[in-house]
Amino acid sequence: MTANDPRPDPDALLAEVLREEAEMKQGKLFIFLGMCPGVGKTYAMLKAARQRKIDGVDVLVGVVETHGRSETAELLDGLEVLPRKSFEHRGHVLQEFDLDVVLLRKPALVLVDELAHTNVPGSRHAKRHQDVLELIAAGIDVFTTVNVQHIESQVDTVKQITGVTITETVPDSILDYAHEIEVIDLSVEKLLDRMSAGKVYLGERAELAATNFFKEGNLTALREMALRFTAEHVDRDLEEIRRSKRISSPWQANARLLVGVGPSPYAESLIRWTRRAATRLGCQWLAVWVEGSQRPTPEQQERLALCLGLARKLGAEVVSVTGEEVATALLEVARERNVTQIVVGKPDRRSWLRRSLAERIVDASGEIDVCVVRPVLATAMRKSPPRRTPSGYSGIIRDYLWIAGITFGLVAAGWVILPETGYPFIGMMFLLAVIFSGLKFSRGPVLAMAALSAMSWNYFFIRPRFTLHISKLEDMLMFGMFFIVAVSMGHLTTRLRQRERAERDRQRQTAALLRVTQSAALSAELDKGLQDALRTIGDLLHAETALFVRNIDRSLPASPHPASTFTPTPKEWGVINWTYQNKAAAGRFTDTLPESAATWFPLQTASAVMGVLGIRLGNDDLLDFRTRQSVEAFALQLALVLEKEHFVQAITQAELLAQSERLQRTLLDSVSHELKTPLAVIQASLEGLPGNDNPYLAEIHTASQRLQRVVNHLLQMTRIESSSVQSAGEWCLPGDIIHQAVGLAGDELDAHPLAIHVPDDLPPVRTDPNLLSQAMANILHNAAIYTPQGTAIQVSGAMDGPGVLVFRILDDGPGLPEGDEEKVFRKFYRPQGSPAGGTGLGLSITRALVKALGGDVKAGNPTGGGAEFTIRLPVETLPS
Repeated sequence: MTANDPRPDPDALLAEVLREEAEMKQGKLFIFLGMCPGVGKTYAMLKAARQRKIDGVDVLVGVVETHGRSETAELLDGLEVLPRKSFEHRGHVLQEFDLDVVLLRKPALVLVDELAHTNVPGSRHAKRHQDVLELIAAGIDVFTTVNVQHIESQVDTVKQITGVTITETVPDSILDYAHEIEVIDLSVEKLLDRMSAGKVYLGERAELAATNFFKEGNLTALREMALRFTAEHVDRDLEEIRRSKRISSPWQANARLLVGVGPSPYAESLIRWTRRAATRLGCQWLAVWVEGSQRPTPEQQERLALCLGLARKLGAEVVSVTGEEVATALLEVARERNVTQIVVGKPDRRSWLRRSLAERIVDASGEIDVCVVRPVLATAMRKSPPRRTPSGYSGIIRDYLWIAGITFGLVAAGWVILPETGYPFIGMMFLLAVIFSGLKFSRGPVLAMAALSAMSWNYFFIRPRFTLHISKLEDMLMFGMFFIVAVSMGHLTTRLRQRERAERDRQRQTAALLRVTQSAALSAELDKGLQDALRTIGDLLHAETALFVRNIDRSLPASPHPASTFTPTPKEWGVINWTYQNKAAAGRFTDTLPESAATWFPLQTASAVMGVLGIRLGNDDLLDFRTRQSVEAFALQLALVLEKEHFVQAITQAELLAQSERLQRTLLDSVSHELKTPLAVIQASLEGLPGNDNPYLAEIHTASQRLQRVVNHLLQMTRIESSSVQSAGEWCLPGDIIHQAVGLAGDELDAHPLAIHVPDDLPPVRTDPNLLSQAMANILHNAAIYTPQGTAIQVSGAMDGPGVLVFRILDDGPGLPEGDEEKVFRKFYRPQGSPAGGTGLGLSITRALVKALGGDVKAGNPTGGGAEFTIRLPVETLPS
């Protein structure tokens, strides 16, 4: 397909169909967006909800904050308000939105005010917007409110305008779920008037707000932000409509942005800026973390996890690569992924020793654009001082003491051998010790040893001794070269050791992933393979593991896999079920049920969730980015192995079923043919015997007819399953088909009054009367034997529109058991309480015959009682 081909892209059409199907299953999200508190978002939301209630919609007020505004509280009259759930936290009882009750109540529309609200500790989710996502995933429509300053990508801009740091935010990605965003706009003058009248805040809070946040300049800027933000979303929606309707767009955005992410206090600001730029351009964006050989500190790991989590929430594709040179690694990713623009931070100061990251990227970027922006320092990062554990301090002090001891030991040894070797050889001893120290100690102690060795060599061994003065030029040059070589070799040796350790860690993780895959996939016994896999995961992460593999009916078992090393508490079960149902990680180190002792990951493949994997780390351990990646890789491998095992079992079961059905067909065909000849002899002999009024002969005749019907059913089913039934169309009258079916139904029909209703003007139709009459005869026979004698049976035929013939058979019996409306068409199915005799094949044959004619048959219980069977099939009719 060429670029100018007007035909639609099949991949785009498929993606659009899948997206529409997903939207049909989900509830709709309606967001009332304002520039700041007091513009009337909650008021507008309640008015819209009242109108929905008038329209007959089931409306529930989940949580609404009136903030003491009487005109807002009045709108709650007549609406059902959900009682809030109580939580005890630090000796206080707090009220919170009750998500579980709403999911059980399942209203058509629920109102959830203040989307950016942070939930009470102990709630299922850390943030209210996560509650809203779960509600719309359950098919419930949601009305909610939010201010523009609470949108994650706008936080830095709001801080620059107002000087206020916003702590409660919602990710921009939640706005992508919105079915409709309504801007509640109010002029700055009217808002200030409302503020003065006490309709926004009351008392001292109003005075404080008026002197800080509610300044005319701030409000004007926030209003512009809200309108511009909404306009950007409208532009994006219009572009999606153009694509869906295949309307040529005036421009096409082929851009792709990339931002480097690290444990920097400026990373959050760069991530938000990139998100805003990607939204304006309507393009994808990448957040890339370059992992070097130097292991991040616990504080850096925590900060990195926070930044990468923010990038994920804002819709970025997070990519992790390894490399020592950050600029080179970022450019390699950019070229591999066809990135058009790289976002980097503006350096706060220039260094004459080393060019900044932005300068190095610009010099080597080639055709890739580089956008240098001024980032904002994250407040949370500025306030959190580095944390060191007592063990960390003791380890550093121990390293420096070792360095000092080794240096003074070398001084003592050098003093002994100085008369024999001279001071140049002792300098080589110091240099060799610095190199070997780099293999053991970190960069700081090694550099300290290099400096201390140089000073010790000068002070104790270079003339004049016991001074730092050097008299000879050659000694001065030798000392300078020694110092440079010692520092350089110590630095390089330490760097090589760090790189070797990082490669060893990566190799260890890769080997563990391979062992998990081999253990689970290649083991002769699945349980033994899962046991080895869980042991490998636990040994690598130094954690306890728990595995739940779903049952055949797609439910979770009551207890974990026997290979699990810990058993979850009853409280953990809610986390496990939520993870399984919502296909997302939950528990510790997540925003969903973070009070849990373990982190739970879904074993998810492209087609299904095969179970849940739990990881319980130590109290002082962190689930950093690398560890999380490893666990997700382990979970994916286990899921693929379990899915493969599921498919193998399904194929094996299908093969056994196919073999069983072939054997069954062969047996039925053999038995029916073996019975057919003796039956014909018996019936011919009965007809030739004199004295047909003998009651014994009548019983034999009835039994032989019943046996003949069974044999006929077996033969018909054999022919149907062997695909040898072919319809032969001919012109016939629907009334003749009914009478032919009555004749085939048997003597049992004589005990029931039979009413046939066929309009006189019913035209001839083209179909196979033999197949159709046999199908109707089976229904009539069942109606005769399953209803009490003397009850009426009605048969009617009519045209339902052009080319559709409908037959209805209605009896006055007890009707079909509830839930058996489809089961009665299964082979060999007989409802409970069925009369003796029969094979349970009659209705199965009926459906097969009708389907061979291109139609279908349905069963049901009409309101007046009894059972009703409806045959609908397409037919040809003579032109009028």
